[in-house]
This record gives sequence, C-alpha cells and structure tokens, in this order.
Amino acid sequence: MEEEIRAYFGSRYHLVGVKLFREVPEGYPVPERRGKFCEFVMRAARGETILMRAEDEECHLSLVALGFQEPAYLDLQPRIQPAETRAVLVAPVEKIEEPDVVLMIATPRQVMEIATMLGGIRAKFAGEVAVCGEAVAEPLKTGSPNVSFLCGGARMLGGYRDSEVIVGAPPEVFLRVAERVRALQKTCGALCGCRTSELPEQVISALAGAGFEKGIDYFFGRVNSMNVRLYLNKDPSGRIEHLTVHFPVRGEVEVEEPLRVQRRGAWQDVYAILRNGEGFDIYTGEGIREVVEKLSRKIKKS
Repeated sequence: MEEEIRAYFGSRYHLVGVKLFREVPEGYPVPERRGKFCEFVMRAARGETILMRAEDEECHLSLVALGFQEPAYLDLQPRIQPAETRAVLVAPVEKIEEPDVVLMIATPRQVMEIATMLGGIRAKFAGEVAVCGEAVAEPLKTGSPNVSFLCGGARMLGGYRDSEVIVGAPPEVFLRVAERVRALQKTCGALCGCRTSELPEQVISALAGAGFEKGIDYFFGRVNSMNVRLYLNKDPSGRIEHLTVHFPVRGEVEVEEPLRVQRRGAWQDVYAILRNGEGFDIYTGEGIREVVEKLSRKIKKS
C-alpha cells in the first residue's frame, strides 16, 4: 500500500501508522528526550519508529486529545474517549501491525487527488490540537478521513512546511486509495494511453489544432525546443478524464510540481498527470498548448 501511494503521488514521506495501547508494550524504541506528538509523527514520516508514553509528551493538549488524560476544566474536542491510553506507537505504516489510524503528510494538490479518488473528503479543523486531535482522534471517532491544516505548534516545532497539510484516516481508507492508484495505473497511468484509433474524432481534431500529431497510443509534438508526448487516459468508467504530459529528457533534470521523474537508463521520463478541466479541455483543445508550455518551463537540465 505505502509503496504504491508514495510512488504515485511522489511523496517525500512515509505514510505513518498510529497505534494506541492501553498497556505499555515492550520492544519499541522510546524517545531520547521529551517532545511533541506532532514532532514524533514527522520523525516517523522520515523513517523512525517511536513509542510515545505520557512522560515523553511535552504538550498537555496532546495528552488529552490522545486519551492519556481527561480534560481538567473545559472539554477538549476531538479527543480519544475514555482516556485509557498508556502509549502511542508511530512508525512508517508498513512497520505497524493493524494501525488504528494512518497519516499522510501531503500538499494541497495531493489532497485534491485523494479527494477525487474517494469521491470527496472533508476538512474539519480549528488550527489547534491538529495532528493529535484532528488527524488522529477525529478519524478514530468518526471512522472517516479528515484533513487538518495543522496548528501553530506543529508548524513551529514539528518541522512541517507551510505548503504541507495532514490527512488522517482509518487504514481501510488508504487501502481504497491504493486500489484506485492501481486502477489508474492500468487505465490512465503515466506513459500509457488509449489507442488513438479508438478516440473520438472530435478529440483527435482538437489535439491536431493544438499542434500535436497522432501516434499509435499518444500524440506528439515539440514545445519550447522539447519533444513532448500526450497520452489520453480513461477512468474506470471509460470517460476520458486524464491527460499525461510526457517529456523524454536525456541527462539529469530538476523539476517543479506537478511534474514527476522516472529514470530510464540515460533518459529521464518527466511527466505530469492532469485532470481534464485543470486549465484545458481535451474535447475542444482549448488551453492544452498553454498548459504544456507552462510545464516545459518547470524543467531545468542539470
């Protein structure tokens, strides 16, 4: 699951599994110093396995949200109820057996793609108790995914970038995402497309008008002195919904999002998978040339 999702989204981080214990288990590494749960999650996203106990947590609100303590004065929500937690294990998801919640540190664009795959996703957040409450306690409480835009503590002390948010969900939700990734790779993954002979004449004419010639399973042309291939990809229902823009580049390159890179010997396959309507229309050809030119400017040869 993790490998498929990370590869598809080009994620720099591991998916993080979170498992709550009512008794402190043995055999797991504990933090070398006290810290915050959001910090430990970031460390797990970078590959560490950490068992956090109450004495390891510096943030009182996190202790309440994760169910180590009951609130002393005002009710805090979302939180784990009743407060029976004695330890929380955080680690790359593949290293945890039956996690209670899975977390993904993501960019807004990646969240948009996940929402598309799931048929929608909500974002319930208040800018506090974000990773512990909004991303862990809320999905455990509702059984549904939730997007948190993090809190000041997470952004200042946890190591999260301004461009990052966090998605928390029960494991089965990310299993569904992995299934959708596999389906997309079969029907509209990068560097594979529909046979052009099977496409509507309207689409072929639209792409020809944008300056791209028809091949067997892709359209081709040149933009800003670069060769480019366009693959039209169908969703599982058969509707043309995605466009893969592919630049085969010899040598090393640096790219900006939404571009991704796959190495192929001395070549780099630079590509982006775009959804119809993101600045272009597959059926009329409007905006396609402009989108491809914009992507080409995001490629820097080393």
